[in-house]
Amino acid sequence: MIAVRTSYKYKMIFSDIDGTLLNSGHQVPEPTRKKILELEKEGVPFVLVSARMPEGMTTIQAMIGNRAPMVCYSGALIRDADGNTMYSCQMDLDLAVRIKDLIGKEFPEICCNTYGGSRWVVDDDSSPWVRKEEEITGLKAMNGDIREVFTADRGVHKFLLMGQEEAVQGLEKRLKEHFPDLSIASSSPVYLEVMDGRVSKSRGVGFLCSHYGVGLDEVIAFGDGCNDMDMLRAVKNSYAMANAPLGVRRSAAHVTLDNDHQGFLAALEEDFR
Repeated sequence: MIAVRTSYKYKMIFSDIDGTLLNSGHQVPEPTRKKILELEKEGVPFVLVSARMPEGMTTIQAMIGNRAPMVCYSGALIRDADGNTMYSCQMDLDLAVRIKDLIGKEFPEICCNTYGGSRWVVDDDSSPWVRKEEEITGLKAMNGDIREVFTADRGVHKFLLMGQEEAVQGLEKRLKEHFPDLSIASSSPVYLEVMDGRVSKSRGVGFLCSHYGVGLDEVIAFGDGCNDMDMLRAVKNSYAMANAPLGVRRSAAHVTLDNDHQGFLAALEEDFR
């Protein structure tokens, strides 16, 4: 279990990964890595908050060399520093099957990825969309029928729906009309994340803050995507990256430099002087 012990005003740091912590080469810049580890030694945990699956986040932790809890699947799954599940919120499997069937019938051009725990299931792992995601995350998807793969779990943590921007926008509108109680947000113009309606990054952050006895006014949050907006609004001292869309930048208390100019590091050096 981590301990939050620091004399700094801000007690914990929460950060999105892609487009925020990572640069365009999908790397954590060395000065940023050193600053994270320096603050961790001084009792300030650095918590990754991402739509990624756990294994796609532990690779980033390994890149940094830190040890802390992780908010996975945009808050649908939270694991402690030892990899144990602290919180899990799944979408019912029957509902997931209905959603997948709708996508297949009405939006066959969309690449549907289904995630639950440590499993990533697709219809065709030769899809260019899947191959690209495998390259980014360093993980391997498995072909399968979600009815069979997730039968024992009776639920899934997330759908990641990939396609051309216009198709993704049309699908987002259709899903919000047909399934208004779901949590639906784009993580990029060509990626749509779909989860149980109780799931959000802000709730994930709130859960960990409550667990460690830290107030939302005592933490910092960073993000660049539409699925970061609720987290940026919830945290008093939040930063949007300069590369974020306008709506995301307006959701944050501050805007820092873009992810290719170490905006994350610039903000930390300002707040932890």
